[in-house]
Order: sequence, then C-alpha cells, then structure tokens
Amino acid sequence: MQQEQIRQNIDLANATSLACEECGSVKFREVAFIKKVSALLSPNGKEMIVPVGTFACAECGHVNQEFDPFANKE
Repeated sequence: MQQEQIRQNIDLANATSLACEECGSVKFREVAFIKKVSALLSPNGKEMIVPVGTFACAECGHVNQEFDPFANKE
C-alpha cells in the first residue's frame, strides 16, 4: 500500500529520460542475457540456464553500460 502511494506522488514528466549511448534513442525493450551455470557451481548440483533481464535500445539493440549487469562498474 505504501509503495503504491509513493508511486502516485512521483511526476514522471519531471524525471530524466535515459537515452541509448550509441544512437540517442529513448525507446528500450526488455531483453535477457542467458548464462549457463556449471553443475559444480549450481546450488542443486545440476547444470542450469539462468536468464538475467535488462534493457536494450529498441532502435539499434545496444545495451547501455548502466543497464549491463556484467559490465565493470567502478
């Protein structure tokens, strides 16, 4: 309930739009990186396929460094 109330108080018209680092588009689509976890590292001892969600530019497909969960963040 409290989270819903907070959302209602935010005016997104005043929020900053993010743009693609490559082409400047402000439209993005949801995409996923697919990672394979070996049986040795898996919690259940079996090889796993794990999707990791993020956003890519709807125009050129670029994933901004800010959205890349595997990018080196300093």
